[in-house]
Amino acid sequence: MTLKGTGRENIEDFVHDSGQSALWKKDMSEILRRLSGRTGHSARSDKSSVASSNGADALPQLATRSDRAPSRKPGVGKRLILLSAGIICVGTIARIGYHLLGEGTPTTDKAVVEGYTYPVSSRIDGTIAGILVSNRQYVQAGDLLAEIDKRDLEAKLAAARTDLVQAQTMLPEIETQLSKAQAELETAESRMFYREKQLTEAISDYQYISKIRTKKGVSPLLFSRAKKEYESALSEYLRAKMTLVSAHDRVRKVQELRDTNVSKMHEAETTVRQTETQLSFTKIYAPANGHVLFDKTNFANHLSAGEAFLKLVGDDPWVVANFNENQLKHIKLGQRVTIRIEAFKQHTFHGEVVNIAPVARGSAGRIALLLSLFAFIDPPQNVPVKIAFDSESVVGLAEHIDPGLDTFVEIDAR
Repeated sequence: MTLKGTGRENIEDFVHDSGQSALWKKDMSEILRRLSGRTGHSARSDKSSVASSNGADALPQLATRSDRAPSRKPGVGKRLILLSAGIICVGTIARIGYHLLGEGTPTTDKAVVEGYTYPVSSRIDGTIAGILVSNRQYVQAGDLLAEIDKRDLEAKLAAARTDLVQAQTMLPEIETQLSKAQAELETAESRMFYREKQLTEAISDYQYISKIRTKKGVSPLLFSRAKKEYESALSEYLRAKMTLVSAHDRVRKVQELRDTNVSKMHEAETTVRQTETQLSFTKIYAPANGHVLFDKTNFANHLSAGEAFLKLVGDDPWVVANFNENQLKHIKLGQRVTIRIEAFKQHTFHGEVVNIAPVARGSAGRIALLLSLFAFIDPPQNVPVKIAFDSESVVGLAEHIDPGLDTFVEIDAR
């Protein structure tokens, strides 16, 4: 077998010859097995004939066995062995030539379109109020794509603002009440101090007069006056104490009212701030340049935050083609590439090689090559090659070239 034509034709010839080689091997083994059995049988027959040569029926038996033995041509097994060995040598040489030379025009259908994909989702829970773009429409980064229904958020914001205004309006009044209560408390504390001192003096006078009344003849009038002053001081002291307790309660209640109002005001401020932020999220903008692809058909359904309802496919797709490492001898950066996409059978795209992945080298690669030469199996390693589209080649079709499309590529290695 001679190597001629393209690499693909060499492979087909080699596969055909390899199949014939396997068939010849099988036939040769079967023929040799039969020849070996018949040769042994003839030897045993000759020995039996010599052993019985003294008998009367030796010659008739020999003649009978000879008549039944099939006629065969000498040297048939040797020719089969030589023919099989020749076929194996030719197949091995063809395999070596394939591995050393590779394909003159590297091609592969193990290629797919890839590109940057940007999922678009809502940052808040809600229902889509309107989609402002159409499927496959090309948009630029920052373009308005959709809006979330904001009626509930607007009502929530209005209520929060009302609560905030009320809390802000009540706060000065409550602060005034608190100041007044604290002033009353200070007065009650001062009065309590005075009444406590007055009661202490009245108790001291009353106790002194009570002790000397019998010994020194204190008049009943003096004793009665001391007693009345003590009772009056005690009554004023108790009244002052009740006023002080009431003033403390008043200050405590006004402070609680102020704390509640301040907390309500802070809560309303937080709600207003958060709701205003959520309202800003009701407008959804394009994160990058690309064409629109709808992921969701029923836009009336409720959306959860982070749930994608459409995606943008970038306007700079590329192709990743997997080549056998033997084909890499003919692939270099900058080579022109013909690209055919299954979905666009009537159009041929063009591009160039922009990246070649490195090939893992080592003993495993050499062993795989050795096995591929003598056991007729391909090395398992495929190498990805990145191919960029020519901008002129995709004009008018860029918005239809989606990641995942099956592709056939042919590299011009001349």
